[in-house]
Amino acid sequence: MSININFGPRVYLTLFFAGMAYAITYAVPFVQYVFYDAVRNALGATNAQLGYLIAIFGVGNILGAPIGGILSDKYNHKTIYICGLLGTSILSILLAFNLNYQFAMLTFFGFAIFGLLMLFPAHIKIVRLLVSEKDQGKVFGWAESFAGMGSVIINAGAMWIFARYVNEVYGLKYVLVFFGMCGILCSAFLYFLIDSPAKALSRRNESEQDAVVKKAPITAKDFFIVLSCPGTWFAGIAVFSTYTLYCSLSYFTPYFTSVLGVSVVFSGWLAILRTYGIRFFFSPVGGYLGDKFNSVTKVLFVSWACAIIILVTILFLPEGTPLAIAISLMILMSVVTFTARGAMFAVPSEVKIPIKYAAITAGIVCAIGYSPDLFIFILFGNWIDTYGNDAYAMIFIYNIVVCGIGIVSALLTFRYKKVLAQKVGVPQ
Repeated sequence: MSININFGPRVYLTLFFAGMAYAITYAVPFVQYVFYDAVRNALGATNAQLGYLIAIFGVGNILGAPIGGILSDKYNHKTIYICGLLGTSILSILLAFNLNYQFAMLTFFGFAIFGLLMLFPAHIKIVRLLVSEKDQGKVFGWAESFAGMGSVIINAGAMWIFARYVNEVYGLKYVLVFFGMCGILCSAFLYFLIDSPAKALSRRNESEQDAVVKKAPITAKDFFIVLSCPGTWFAGIAVFSTYTLYCSLSYFTPYFTSVLGVSVVFSGWLAILRTYGIRFFFSPVGGYLGDKFNSVTKVLFVSWACAIIILVTILFLPEGTPLAIAISLMILMSVVTFTARGAMFAVPSEVKIPIKYAAITAGIVCAIGYSPDLFIFILFGNWIDTYGNDAYAMIFIYNIVVCGIGIVSALLTFRYKKVLAQKVGVPQ
């Protein structure tokens, strides 16, 4: 399949550094998932206390992101974005030299403000403004791909630094400093790469420019206008269903070791392929297909339907199934998940939510879509603790149900688009 994209070098460069910024924003608060024991020992925390830190950050998706959306639409989203990245970076460095649990609680609250209230809604708006509305699928697909690339670069650098220190506390300290310095460096590049709101708007067509130029100042009323729009909820459910699949992919690693008896090292290599390799190559494909067929929702619909077929197949695999078949199914599951991830954030454009509400929409969509962070890992973890290997069947069934919800939402989205087309007289 040939993918012809007419983005200029500046767009790709902006997406690369924005992907790095995205990776840093999440690498810092989720540092425990890479250096779990080192973080716990350095902070003198219990396992439960580390969970509370993530919960503090996760609440930012529910409360902070919608507020951040209002701010990014009302004020200069470029300034908010740069300040959010700098804030996260500085807090990372401060935490490096104050490794105790009480200070960590304060910094994780700060990470939620700078990363989820300030940076993420502005990030979505910046990506949307990079190209025309007809190329939204492609640009969000590449944004997802570069975020994966940024994660590889950032985490590889962190692992290299950590391995150089015998004392794990010192290793963690300089990993946090490394994250902070990378964030500051990215801020400098992005300051020159990201256009001002006025310049970004100049690339849009006249009707889009007029809609923004003539708009009244953003108020709390606009938040409720976006909240009440069916398209916002369709977009939120699209992210919720896709993100649930993404979160569940991490449980294929213990599934392969505990149920299929694969070695930890081999399973780890599969996880790297699943998380980084497939993400980089197939996220742009999802966006490309969404633009080619003039509907990212069609891509999501097919992705969720394929995921259901794969999960049902896994559930009914007979005992003694060759490992190659199980691995192939896992890879296929990753392909459909990251194809969907490449398309999911372009739904607001498809359902004609105005650009002037891009950040508000992003905030609400993130609050809905990323809400699994608050409960899914606790839920799945409790199932595994309680039911052992039988829990994986429960996890797969849960995902089948969520994908079913996504499919119903997609069908309603198609219907909603027809209603919009009848109002404006535009064929779908």
